[in-house]
Amino acid sequence: MRSKHFTLALLLSLTCLATIRQASAQNISGAIQAEAAKAGGGINSWYKARNYAPVWSGEHLGGLAQFIQSLEAQGLSPQLFQLAAWDTQWRSPSTDPGARARVEVGTTQLALYAIQSLAYGFVDPRQVHPKWAEIPRQVTAYQFLDQALQKPASQFGSHLLQVVPPQDTRYQELVKTLARYRELNRLGGWRDLPATAKPAGPGTKYSALNLLTSRLQAEGDLPGGVAKSRKGEIDNRTGEAIKSFQFRHGIEPDGSIGAETLTELNTAVSHRVNEIIINIDRLRWMPRTWDVAEHIEVNIAESALRIYANQRETAVMKVVVGMKGISETPVFHGKVQDVYFRPTWNVPTSIAKRKLIPAALSAPEGPDGYMRTNNYQIITSYGSSGSLPNSVDNLNKVASGGLLMRQGSGPNNSLGLIKFIFPNDSAVYLHDTNHPELFGRADRDYSSGCVRVERPVDLAMFILRHNPGWSAQSVRATMDDPAVNDRRERLSKTTSVYLNYWTCTIMGDRRVRFDRDIYGHDNTMFQKFGLQTQSLPPAQAPGVAPVQAAR
Repeated sequence: MRSKHFTLALLLSLTCLATIRQASAQNISGAIQAEAAKAGGGINSWYKARNYAPVWSGEHLGGLAQFIQSLEAQGLSPQLFQLAAWDTQWRSPSTDPGARARVEVGTTQLALYAIQSLAYGFVDPRQVHPKWAEIPRQVTAYQFLDQALQKPASQFGSHLLQVVPPQDTRYQELVKTLARYRELNRLGGWRDLPATAKPAGPGTKYSALNLLTSRLQAEGDLPGGVAKSRKGEIDNRTGEAIKSFQFRHGIEPDGSIGAETLTELNTAVSHRVNEIIINIDRLRWMPRTWDVAEHIEVNIAESALRIYANQRETAVMKVVVGMKGISETPVFHGKVQDVYFRPTWNVPTSIAKRKLIPAALSAPEGPDGYMRTNNYQIITSYGSSGSLPNSVDNLNKVASGGLLMRQGSGPNNSLGLIKFIFPNDSAVYLHDTNHPELFGRADRDYSSGCVRVERPVDLAMFILRHNPGWSAQSVRATMDDPAVNDRRERLSKTTSVYLNYWTCTIMGDRRVRFDRDIYGHDNTMFQKFGLQTQSLPPAQAPGVAPVQAAR
C-alpha cells in the first residue's frame, strides 16, 4: 500500500514536467549531449542512438521508483540507490536545461545501476575476490532497460521484475526464505537457549526444553506438534531434530547440544536475514541458467561440490578445501581442460618450505628416510627425469627456491590417483586424495588450497563425457594401473568450474543451510551492503551521491 501511495504521489507531483516538454527541444538535447559525453562509454552511445532526446517522463519515473522499491523483497534496499534523494529531484524539476540534463542522465545511470544490481549483483565480485574474472553476459543492463522502455509505461517496473532477476530456482527459494526470516524477525525472533555443563542430547534433562522445541520448530527442523518428553528429558524425536539443525549448519550431527550447536541456535534471526541478503547477491554473480547449463560448482564454505547437467543438480559430493588463514582456496572460475591419471605432484616451494622440509628434517628415520617413504624427490626442474640426493643441504636449497621438490605417482601421492586441471595463476585444481578419512568430518578445511574430491570417478565420468571410450570401470582401472604414470587425457570439450563462497544456500530438499564464514569473506559483503551484523565466535581451526555506471 505504501508503495502505491508513493508512486501515485510521485506521478501527481510530476505533472509539472509538462513544462519541460514545452521547452526548447534543441536546448535540452544539447544539454543531454554534453552531460552524456561527460558520463562517457555506454551512456553516451545509448543517448546518441536516441538523438539525445529525454527518456524519463512522469509515468516512467513512477515505474522506475516502483521497481526500485520492489527490490527490497530481493534483498536490495532502496536506500542503496538513494531513492529518496532522487525522488526529491524528480518532484522539483529545474527549468535550467543543464540541471535537467544532469537529472535525466543521472536517472538513466540509476536505472542501469538498479538493473545491474538485480541481474548480476549489487557488489562487484572482483572487489571482494580479485581472482574472479568478469563473466560475459548475453543480456546487458542496457538491453534490459531498452526492453522495458518499449513496454507501456505502466508495465515498465513489472516487466523488469519479471525478466531481470536470475532464473535459478535457488535464487527464487532464497528470496522466499528471506521473506520468511524477515517475518520471524518482525515477530521478535527467538530467545537464547541456556548452556549446559555437558552436551545435552536424547535421554538427558534440559531446563529449557519447551524453548528448545519451539526454537527447532521455528526453522522447520521439528515439524508437527510438541515433542513428548518424560521428566523434562530430550526425547529421540527432538534429538533427530537437533541432528537436522546441525546438518543444516555444517556441524557433525550427533543430536546433542554442545558449544558449537548452541552458538548456532543462539545466532540472532536478524543476522540470518543479513546472511541471506548477501548470499542472494552472490548467486547473482553466477551465469544465467541458459548460459552454462552443464558445469561444476564448489561451495568452499560448505566444503561441497555439485555437478549440474541440463540445468539441474545431478550429483553432490564432499570436498576438502584450503586451511583458513593459511592456505585458503581462492574464489574464482575457470574451465577444466585436462585430466591426469596417477599424477605426479610438483610441490610448490611455499608448501615445501612450510610443511615438508620441517617434517623431513625432524623425522625419526632422517631426511632421506622420510623422502623415500613418501616418494619425494629433489630436482632441478619440474621436467627433470633425474633426482638429487636427499641431503640436508639440498633440502635447504629447496626451501630457498634454488631447487625443487616433486612427489612420484601412486596411491600415496597427495593428489591421489587423478587430478583435473583448469589453468589459473593460483595452481589450484580438483584432485583425488590419499586421506579419504577427512571426508568423514563436518569441518573440512585441511588442504593446501586445492580441492580434494570425495568421489573422483563420478567427477571424471562427468568431465570426460565428451571423450569417447570412457566408462566408470575404465576410469577406475586406469587409476589403479601401476604402469600408468602422469597420463594426460585432453578434453574434447572443456567444462566450466566455479569455486564459490556461499555461507547460505538452498539444499536439494529446499531447506536452507547456513555455513560458518571460515575465511571471513562475509564481513566484506556486510560492509558493502551497510548491514549491522552479530559478532560470532571464530570458526574452529544530503546531496545525491554519484550513481555508479553499469558494469
